[in-house]
Amino acid sequence: MEPPQPPPSPPPVPSLAPTPGELAHAQRRGGRSALLGLGLVGLVALVSPVLGYIEDVRNAREELLAHLSSTARVQADALSVHLGVLEAELARVSGHPALFPEDGTSVAEQALLDSAFYHSSLFSEGVALLGPDGERLWSNPRDMSLGDSPLTSRPWFRRMMEKHAPEIDLLEREGGPLVVAVPMMTGGRLRGVLVGEVRAGALPTRTTAGTTQLLMDARGRFLLPASQGGTPETLERLRELAQRPGPLSLSGTQVLGAVAWVGDSGLRLLVLEAETATADLRSRFLRQLAFQILLLSSTLVVLVLLLRHSYRSLLAAEERLRRQETMAALGTAAALIAHEVKNALNGIQAALSVLRHTAAGSELPVKALRSQVERLGHLARSLLSFGSPRAALRRPCEVRLLVQDALQAVSLLPESEAVELRTSLEEGLMVQGDAALLVSAIDNLVRNAVEAGAVARDTGLRPTPWVSVTLTREADEAVLVVEDNAGGVDPTLEPRLWEPFATGRAKGIGLGLPMARASVEAHGGSLTYLRRPQGSRFTLRLPLERIP
Repeated sequence: MEPPQPPPSPPPVPSLAPTPGELAHAQRRGGRSALLGLGLVGLVALVSPVLGYIEDVRNAREELLAHLSSTARVQADALSVHLGVLEAELARVSGHPALFPEDGTSVAEQALLDSAFYHSSLFSEGVALLGPDGERLWSNPRDMSLGDSPLTSRPWFRRMMEKHAPEIDLLEREGGPLVVAVPMMTGGRLRGVLVGEVRAGALPTRTTAGTTQLLMDARGRFLLPASQGGTPETLERLRELAQRPGPLSLSGTQVLGAVAWVGDSGLRLLVLEAETATADLRSRFLRQLAFQILLLSSTLVVLVLLLRHSYRSLLAAEERLRRQETMAALGTAAALIAHEVKNALNGIQAALSVLRHTAAGSELPVKALRSQVERLGHLARSLLSFGSPRAALRRPCEVRLLVQDALQAVSLLPESEAVELRTSLEEGLMVQGDAALLVSAIDNLVRNAVEAGAVARDTGLRPTPWVSVTLTREADEAVLVVEDNAGGVDPTLEPRLWEPFATGRAKGIGLGLPMARASVEAHGGSLTYLRRPQGSRFTLRLPLERIP
């Protein structure tokens, strides 16, 4: 008489509580999203005043540049008129019929020149009469400077000789006086030259408190007192400004410059003005930017405080949910353990009833009792191992011997008689590991497969169930494959296959697979599950021992 089969246990209810840290992780993710959104809003809020400031500065510069251009044209026109007066004054005297400079100067000629240019207010440096070859014939004052180099080598003198036309240029070098030269012609022949010199301070170019006026000739040389103290780099930048009027930084000061031609003289007048208008715009922009930063900082602080409060609230809620999940898990475990113990006790009780009415020497009741006792022993060992896992004691082990130890233990199960066990074990695969832990992990895999095969035969799913245990070497790993044709794990249970107390069978409490994976991973290996057309395949991988 066979002992009655225990009723199947109800399928486990999947956990609805969040896993540990899930709410905190979600909160952190939400907080990062909120901070990112605030950062984008802040970026837009900061870019707006920056763009407005850039536009205001551009408009202010355009207005100031237009004003400077108008000022430069007016000043250039005034300077052109003044230079025209200088040229006309020299031309008036040069055409006097009593002047014959080619044969020197007589007393009458000197008196004429003295009366025309004595203490002239038009020429601050004086006036000189030159001969056709550039020698000085007369000058007022007598020590009037004509430069160090020969006059005939000066560019303006050569141009005047070639064109027979008046010239306005620097006397000799940059920073020197401006010269106005008028040729004295008779019948196309040069009789002499009247030269007038004037300093920049005597010209109608006045530097005000806000502006600076510079005069530059066609060759880029400057006629202004400040040029003598300017560095070559500064003068070069001023020359570039004459080509492209606009903003310029001089000695750390931001200025704007405009340029205008001085009549037909070939001179250019530069007008510079500091960007005082943009200073007000800059201060207003900085105030707006400071307000925006203050507003964003305040919003950020409030948001951080709210996120912190929300984070702590979620942590507290998560802790309460974890306690509830723990209590629910304990309840599920207690129900499974009680169910397993009850089934074993029912089997023992049924075997004892049979033993009472069976003749001495009968093996059936004894085998049933041994089976139920082994069932309770396996339950106790699983609970102890799960509650107090011990540290792995590593030593060299041959995997084939470990598998054989596990197969020998499984062969004592009553279910093993109904399941065909196929083995193919490669020899010589050595690993560093704890033999007891590895045997227990292999035992759990083979035991689950054998019990699943027995259930498949009893339910008529598989008339001839089988379990295949194969040990091979792949690269630097020992690979153990435990495969069966028992139909596979319930698809609804697969997501929780490696969780403790997750089981869909009447036997067991769902600790075998989690403990097996923990033991294998403690040895640096892996344990995976794969559904096959006929059943399940569990693949256990362990790194082989490295031989020096």
